[in-house]
Amino acid sequence: MAIGYSPIIPLQKSVEDGYYALTKTVAANTKQNLKNLLLTVPGERVMLPDFGVGLRHYLFTNQGDTIEADLSFRIESQVKRYLPYVSINNLDFSKQEPQHLYSDIDNRLNLRIYYSVPSFSFGDLLEVDNIKFS
Repeated sequence: MAIGYSPIIPLQKSVEDGYYALTKTVAANTKQNLKNLLLTVPGERVMLPDFGVGLRHYLFTNQGDTIEADLSFRIESQVKRYLPYVSINNLDFSKQEPQHLYSDIDNRLNLRIYYSVPSFSFGDLLEVDNIKFS
């Protein structure tokens, strides 16, 4: 019998764990849950229509001065509601701007989330790179 917390996403076959590979630690499961929360679009999850940050919704918005504040608020409120055992320690944004006006490199935003789980005394970092804006 396999021992683990949840299937690793994206799903992977595993002979050791049964049909699907499983997360083996609380740290790995927490990181996967946080990543899932970031990438899920509100309305996508059955029976929880408000679940998710909807990071993809921000991909084609104009990158204005408020994008970092909007994302920070959305991430912190969603984590507080759906992952209350996780503490967000810091959200670090870094921008990559085009080199010139007609550059084929779009505006991009990199996000680093420093978080901890006080009840298990560990912290970690989740990086989301190259969020592309139009």
